[in-house]
Amino acid sequence: MTIDVDAFNAKAIPGLEALTKLMLSGASDHAPAPEALRPFQVGWGFLAALHRQAAAVVVLHHNGLAHEAAPNRRLMVEYVAKLQWLVRDGDAAVESMNKAHQYAHSKLREAADAGEYQYDAEAADAVRDAVIPSGTTDQFNNMKNLLERLGGGLFQSWVSETQLSHATLTAAGCFYKDTLDKLELLAEPTYGIEGDPMEMSPYIAFFFMYFGMAAFNELMNGSPWTDELDRIGAANGLASSE
Repeated sequence: MTIDVDAFNAKAIPGLEALTKLMLSGASDHAPAPEALRPFQVGWGFLAALHRQAAAVVVLHHNGLAHEAAPNRRLMVEYVAKLQWLVRDGDAAVESMNKAHQYAHSKLREAADAGEYQYDAEAADAVRDAVIPSGTTDQFNNMKNLLERLGGGLFQSWVSETQLSHATLTAAGCFYKDTLDKLELLAEPTYGIEGDPMEMSPYIAFFFMYFGMAAFNELMNGSPWTDELDRIGAANGLASSE
């Protein structure tokens, strides 16, 4: 089946504009009760960051740099996954994220100490000394575990984008062609396949933003975005948000 890339991308910008309008329509008015507030707060942080990544992907694509947007697309997968994790495990997910934050902070402190950098030791001690019990959801701090739990091709998308998000042979190989006859050095990426797999970057950004918002919708009282998400999805080539 042939995909009309231009037709899909033509829907991406109106779709993202509609999602942005909905996102900024007063989510705080639908904040849950205090006992459920932490997943909502963290979820909003992920959603706002996801929104900016979507904007970055579109800007890079518009400037001929869709290849270089691989780290942004990869991060969009992670934000969507974390939002879905919050929906599934709520406060337990936040506790596990705190556990991971504490560990990452300890590694940052070790690096700062090794380099004799200065930092606020009192604040660092507070993070170190916080008592955060281990939980069954801690395993999902590992992105592979989380993505495989969620399914839906998220892990495969993430691994694919990872190849171009780091200094790998795959990334280097996009910029040369080595055959028996000659070596050709390139300034623009090539993939050794027909077509450009990066062509749909704007629609990919819309896709992940949509499903990130669908997840955050579940963290708000009454899921107030459901009808509008369904309308936006239907108008721009996506199925129901449910």
